Amino acid sequence: MNPSDSQNPRHTRPAVTVLNVNDDPATLYLLSLTLKQGGYQVLEATGGREALRLAQGRPDLVLLDVHMPDIDGYEVCRRLRSDEPTHDLLIAHLSSVSVQREDRVRGLAQGADAYWTRPLAEDELLANIEALLRLQARAQDAVRARDRFLRIAGHELRTPLTVLRLNLERAVEMVKGDADAGGSMQKRLEPAVRQLTRLQVLVESLADVSRLSAQDVTLLVDTVDLSQVVREQVERFQVPARSASVALAVELPEVPVLLFGDRRMLEQAVGHLLSNAIKFGEDRPAKVRLSTHEGHAVLAVEDQGVGIAPEDQARIFRRFERVPSSGRFEGLGLGLYLAQEIAAAHEGALTVKSALGQGACFELKLPLNRTQRY
Repeated sequence: MNPSDSQNPRHTRPAVTVLNVNDDPATLYLLSLTLKQGGYQVLEATGGREALRLAQGRPDLVLLDVHMPDIDGYEVCRRLRSDEPTHDLLIAHLSSVSVQREDRVRGLAQGADAYWTRPLAEDELLANIEALLRLQARAQDAVRARDRFLRIAGHELRTPLTVLRLNLERAVEMVKGDADAGGSMQKRLEPAVRQLTRLQVLVESLADVSRLSAQDVTLLVDTVDLSQVVREQVERFQVPARSASVALAVELPEVPVLLFGDRRMLEQAVGHLLSNAIKFGEDRPAKVRLSTHEGHAVLAVEDQGVGIAPEDQARIFRRFERVPSSGRFEGLGLGLYLAQEIAAAHEGALTVKSALGQGACFELKLPLNRTQRY
């Protein structure tokens, strides 16, 4: 071993997988050989369709030729970016034909993180890959630091907020008996309680985001009647629904819908979906339907509001993502992310059907017969 290897980042980190995509057998072989000699694990694809399939395994980098016989590299890159499981992959174009400025602009505009042209010396190719991976590592470190801060802040804020809320609620109860000054004081205190409750929900959401990001979630599994959970959450959200002029209706089965799950987290997921329907409901009725189908509980929350454009329907489930709007809707973009993560933790799924200006229907599917350990 070279004495300098111990200071080489390739020898101190887990193996990095590169998906090498090229339709020319000789070029594919030489590039793969260079990558393997550089310490990378290599997957190979000779066309766009094969590349899209292999990319579902989430390699660390996609080294993508531009000209291929079935789907060109630009389109492959665009599809990877638009597909939720692969939208954040590192993608670098490597071409020996499309080397003009316009080609590079097009490739980067379609979502590539880099555009390199051949001929390119082996050491220069490896150095470029290392630089790209370093940038990704720094971004991931920043995200981890943010999540640590959210986790610590949520923990430290939870107790004082609870104490403050309890004391405010006690003060409200005390002034209710004062016929002289109680009315005006109550009107001042009740909005403070509502805003403090809202702040508590936000702090809990931030704490849940940090735990989910760190995969530090232990589900407290028990038998849950999802029908009862939905009924209680709908009742809870009737007041904010009326305030938003949204008539919130519910349709439930006549028999319990039993499954194994974490009741608190399921309540949270249902609550986020109801909150979303009320927020974007445009003063029109919203409907909640719970049913069972092919071994799954299916909860549909449908509004008649602003709707979601097709290009935005994948990213609304990401952390801190919000659909572009005129600024009417507040929030951090956490509710749908948390609902989807809770669904996934229960081996379920959350999907949306919508069109801009035509409302949205979110469907939460959860298995009824899951018995393995969570």
